[in-house]
Amino acid sequence: MAQRYTVFLNDKAVIICRNIDKPENQDNDIVIQYAGRQSIEVVYARFIEAGGCKTLWILAGVDFEIACLEFNSLFKRIEAAGGIVRNHPGEYLFIKRLGVWDLPKGKLHKSELVHEGALREVCEETGLKGLTITKQLPSSFHIYTDRHGRAVLKETYWFEMLCHEPQPLVPQTEEDISEAKWFTKDELSIPILNTYASLQQLWKAYMPE
Repeated sequence: MAQRYTVFLNDKAVIICRNIDKPENQDNDIVIQYAGRQSIEVVYARFIEAGGCKTLWILAGVDFEIACLEFNSLFKRIEAAGGIVRNHPGEYLFIKRLGVWDLPKGKLHKSELVHEGALREVCEETGLKGLTITKQLPSSFHIYTDRHGRAVLKETYWFEMLCHEPQPLVPQTEEDISEAKWFTKDELSIPILNTYASLQQLWKAYMPE
């Protein structure tokens, strides 16, 4: 599989790919070969205005790492952390924030270790206590506009966590969370079909079957 760096912007995605071959069946997408930071900046501006275009492919070849760094330099960067939480019955925890199912996560504090921030945010947003981290998962990346009108690229570090005993769920309403709910494996289509593209990709990697 080609090495890829995927960044989401709502339902759009920018994919920087080491493979220099043009992807198949991408007629409505924009596909360019990497030619420096300025070319990325120009084509990205065109991409976000193209309503019918869902994916921007940047084929970087041996310049993959440089292309990723130069794309990142277009944005203010922040880091967050969160978790996929499971319990002993084999259920998975989701929160509903502003009407959309989400995973508990939040911005890291200054000098906070990533795994500590992930545990803190999950506990704050759900009311759970005594969680343990079982493994680290791939990061997700998405772009949004902050209240000052700046484009922000957020990297979210994810961890699989285990809840050891039954506990009441207490959604953090001051963070616009209206519900926290456990879903069985057979029920996962309910939240996953009503969540963000970046989290759908995370779940696909986490539970590929």
